[in-house]
Amino acid sequence: MKIAIIGINGKMGKEIANILNEMNYDFFGITKQDNFEIYKKADILIEFTNREANIEHIKTVLNEPRKYIIGTTGFNEQDLEIIKKLSEKTAVFLSYNFSYGLNTILKFLPNLYKHLIDYDFAIYEIHHKFKKDKPSGTSKMILNKLKEVNKNLDLTIESFRLGGILGEHVIIFANEGEVIEIKHKALNRKVFAIGVIKAIEFIKDKSVGLYSMEDLYSQKV
Repeated sequence: MKIAIIGINGKMGKEIANILNEMNYDFFGITKQDNFEIYKKADILIEFTNREANIEHIKTVLNEPRKYIIGTTGFNEQDLEIIKKLSEKTAVFLSYNFSYGLNTILKFLPNLYKHLIDYDFAIYEIHHKFKKDKPSGTSKMILNKLKEVNKNLDLTIESFRLGGILGEHVIIFANEGEVIEIKHKALNRKVFAIGVIKAIEFIKDKSVGLYSMEDLYSQKV
């Protein structure tokens, strides 16, 4: 099994390369300077780049599909349709957050919300000033989990872009007598790279379909 990291010179690309190297995976990198067609040498592609570049790469891969792990954020509905089209030809793993801790919160959040549905609540997220999409993909995942309980939920996510903050997401429930605050803060990118390893092991035996961290943890990988 050979793996290609698209955007290996990026911050996440380097982090993923480090952990793949530590665990003796067979991999290579693809940079902006490379002919993208070298992707065909790989069995699994991994990409954490930007929306525009990632979609162009997916359109190319549609011609000769490879299994694809996507951690890029900021996709619109049209982009997601292209990703879905690829998943009809090969296995695609899409997640806006590969952290085990954050995805554990998402798993239990709908049940918690059922018990606190009469409380006021808010969601805010903070990331480094270079992050382009706002609100973050992760905060949208949080909101979608709440909408599993209340489909008509109308909530504006507060977003801040400050300094070098890697990623912080906060959910607040409050009434006149108490405040409940759930916070997830990423301290380094390795936590996401570890999630990518789990995604590799999950997707390697899949033929087609669109998968997420929810699928992964439901099988206790």
